Amino acid sequence: MTVKIPFSEISEHGVQLEITEPSWFPDHLRDAADSVTARIFLVKRSENKIDLRGNVKAGIRLECDRCLIEYRHDFDSDLQLIVELADQARHWRLQDLEVGKGELDTIQVAEPVVDLGEILRQQVLLNMPAKQLCGENCLGLCKYCGANLNERRCGCEEKAVDSPFAVLARVAAKRKN
Repeated sequence: MTVKIPFSEISEHGVQLEITEPSWFPDHLRDAADSVTARIFLVKRSENKIDLRGNVKAGIRLECDRCLIEYRHDFDSDLQLIVELADQARHWRLQDLEVGKGELDTIQVAEPVVDLGEILRQQVLLNMPAKQLCGENCLGLCKYCGANLNERRCGCEEKAVDSPFAVLARVAAKRKN
């Protein structure tokens, strides 16, 4: 399902949408997502500018980067953007230099159409956690036997690593004694 809305269908009073169909969700996360909801409010500011505000919520099943256990991540992100028809008369390099603080959340489009599917997909990807952890204090897996250290201690001893600094570690240990 593509969710493309022409500027001409958006009024100064606004258009409110609720999207619960997950076809716009990023492909690699779509099967892991449930209860996807996007609430969007679009307001025409001028013939070439649309104000977009909203919220995206979803429950996503992710795999922990440390212990590899599947867990549920509750995604909840607000968005506020300006969708603006690009001015083809301005040179793109000059335009990059002239971007001010208020324009940083502006998306320029080549056609007077708001592609909600693409905007929402980008919002999800930009706001996913960089490190996917089941919990802040996840201990991960034992580097020797692979046991999940959140569930039990495996009994593996720290194995000496043969490195050029191992001699220094032994010297430091002797000084402590």
